[in-house]
Amino acid sequence: MMCCKKCPFNPISGSAEERCRQALCGSIRSGCADGFCAANIGSRCYQDYYVVNRLYQQDPLAESLVQHTLKTAIVGRDRALLLSLFHAASDNIRLQLWRWLEVYEPRSLWLLNPIFASVGLTPLDSMIGMGSRRAKYLDAIMENPYSGRLYKSAQTA
Repeated sequence: MMCCKKCPFNPISGSAEERCRQALCGSIRSGCADGFCAANIGSRCYQDYYVVNRLYQQDPLAESLVQHTLKTAIVGRDRALLLSLFHAASDNIRLQLWRWLEVYEPRSLWLLNPIFASVGLTPLDSMIGMGSRRAKYLDAIMENPYSGRLYKSAQTA
C-alpha cells in the first residue's frame, strides 16, 4: 500500500479510472509524514485487490504497483496476500519479488512456506541454511499451475 495522497485510486485526486471508496490517510494535512499514513500499515486496501486481480491480465498499472502490495503483505504478515501476489504475477515479476525478498526481507520467507511444503521442501525461516537448495526453492516459487511459461525464459529476458 502507498500513501493515499499518492495513490492512483484516491477518490478525489486519483488518476485511475477506478477509485476506492475512502482514503485511509487523513485529508487535513498535505502530507502524512507527521502522523498516520496508509503506507505504514499492513492492512489491505483497494489498490492491493486491484493489483492481485489485474496481474493475471498483465495490466501495466497493476505491474507498476506490485511493490506496494508486496510491502502491504510483508508489513501486515499477510500470507494469503503474498501467496496470491506470487500466484497472479508473471514469471518476470515473480522473479523480481523473490529477489527483493531475498535481499531486503529474508526473514519474511516463512510466509511462502505453503508453496515450499507443496513440493516437499522444508519450511524456511530465512535464507540462512538454504545454501545449494536455493534453486529448488526458486523452482517452487516459479511454478504456476495456470502458466505454461518456465522461469528460465524469464531469466533470459
